[in-house]
Amino acid sequence: MRDSYIKFFSEGYISKEQFFEFGLKETIYAPYDKAEQEWNQLKNRIKNNEEVFIRGFGRDANGTHLFQEFYQRLVGNDKVKKDPTNNAEPTKIIREMTGYSKIKSSKYQLIRNYQVSHIFGRTKNIYAFTAPWNIVYMPKMLDPFTGHEAKGEMIDEYTLLFQKQSYEQFGKLIDEFNEIITCSSFQDNLGSCLNSLSADSFFEKKDIEKLKTAIHNEFMPIEIQA
Repeated sequence: MRDSYIKFFSEGYISKEQFFEFGLKETIYAPYDKAEQEWNQLKNRIKNNEEVFIRGFGRDANGTHLFQEFYQRLVGNDKVKKDPTNNAEPTKIIREMTGYSKIKSSKYQLIRNYQVSHIFGRTKNIYAFTAPWNIVYMPKMLDPFTGHEAKGEMIDEYTLLFQKQSYEQFGKLIDEFNEIITCSSFQDNLGSCLNSLSADSFFEKKDIEKLKTAIHNEFMPIEIQA
């Protein structure tokens, strides 16, 4: 197999280990105390039927209403909004928590060639899309190793290192997320909501099946390999 990433490192410009070390060291996380506060506020907004956000679902986000209906039935929140740019709210949160901004401002310190990334994905899960433990500033040159289109053993290797480092930062908060979505009463309610959507003649069966597949992925607990 010909792998362009392996070919690049074989040229001797920089070793894979050095590149990985740079990426991990230069990733910008929110301070733990601010992340914990923001996480508690997010949980309260969900519980109290206040505005929360997810990324759009389906082609041109035309299936987002299915997730919105699902959350109304699951947690009683009818104020779930599609993020206007699919990253506006996470960008605002990481900017406020770190004090860094990609846009020049007197309030924040300017950074360039960084991108806002979700460590564990799950961007249509209201507990994860704007969760501060799931959002970082990452050097743009690392995108080939974390983007959803990247494939290969080297990608898997870096992803594992990245997720382990992130769990070291926010393990307690990530464990709380897992506890919420794996709780037996939550899982029972989730199943009941999907059944009620399936029985609702207002929605097409094929759309509900796509929703079920997406929810299965979005509500998987976060597990870090040993």
